[in-house]
Amino acid sequence: MEFSISKKNLLDCLVHFQSVVERRNTIPILSNIKVSAIEGGLTLSATDLALELSESLSASVSESGGVTIPSQLFFEIIRKAPESEKITVKKDEKNNSVFVFFGKSKFSLPILPIEDFPVMDSDNLNFEVSLSANDFKQLINNSKFCMGLDESRQYLNGIFLHTNGEVVLAVATDGHRLAKSSVTGKLNAKFDGIILPKKSVIEISKILENYSEEVKLSFSKTRIKIILGNIQIISKLINASFPDYESVIPKDNNQTMIVDCKSFSETIDRVSTISDDKLRTVKFQIVDNTCTVSSFGNDKSIGTESLAIEYTGSQISINFNARYILDVLSIIKSGKVKFHFSEKTAPTIIESDSFKNSIFLIMQMRA
Repeated sequence: MEFSISKKNLLDCLVHFQSVVERRNTIPILSNIKVSAIEGGLTLSATDLALELSESLSASVSESGGVTIPSQLFFEIIRKAPESEKITVKKDEKNNSVFVFFGKSKFSLPILPIEDFPVMDSDNLNFEVSLSANDFKQLINNSKFCMGLDESRQYLNGIFLHTNGEVVLAVATDGHRLAKSSVTGKLNAKFDGIILPKKSVIEISKILENYSEEVKLSFSKTRIKIILGNIQIISKLINASFPDYESVIPKDNNQTMIVDCKSFSETIDRVSTISDDKLRTVKFQIVDNTCTVSSFGNDKSIGTESLAIEYTGSQISINFNARYILDVLSIIKSGKVKFHFSEKTAPTIIESDSFKNSIFLIMQMRA
């Protein structure tokens, strides 16, 4: 095997694999990246046995073949190569290694047998959905921040993708907050839903940042394959049932506050500086068309700030985790935001006219 490729093209590709490959592995070959060369191009692959990422790119191939190379070492060598260099990679059959050349530099890296590299099964994926990159980005980005971290409740540690036959919906919750987003998509069948694991969501999100074409999803109850141009992702799914989230979305939150997103975000960020508890608790006190945000420190320090709002409802005092509110406002970013409060202890609903297909729920905290 021998090929040549520009540093930029190879490095741009290798960047995608760095967080897929686990640094510490009990199975040595999982620390390697598979490089397959055929006439006209390369295919690079990495896996942790639950997630597999493959990417194709053009290269000048002198001799077809394949190797598995230590991923981190290969990445660091290419990253430190001079910007304008051509990289040449050649397999050394005699010494069971691979040479990496550029300029006056020469590196020899150990390899492992390519036939031992695991390949994830992607057969019998009967359900298919096609989405624009922007729509898929919306589903992922508007819900991923609510994914859970609880190892005892794996079904919360991902995004629940499903359809009602007309739209594709993404829902995530950690039990304290919830995000729901929907888009229209090309469906070949209605499906009950799948839970995409957290690591897969994060990797997909990174690649979507620089992708603008159509996204194709094929899946079964246990696996999903996502094609983004020359990149293919195969992921295991979380084998569990997602909770009935519709039952926790309040239907009668009749106290509504409308406030400027940016101003309110800045206010909460400033005031919550005072709070030294882990939850960064802030209190909203709403009277007429004024909301006073306050926070209290253990050393008797206090921070308060008032701002003008539009409000419909009775006087209310309610506590929240500041980070949960700021996470939602950082997605909405600008314009008016609506908070729908409950007179009881039901979750607060947050929505915005600029995010018509998304709603966010946050549980209030005890005083």
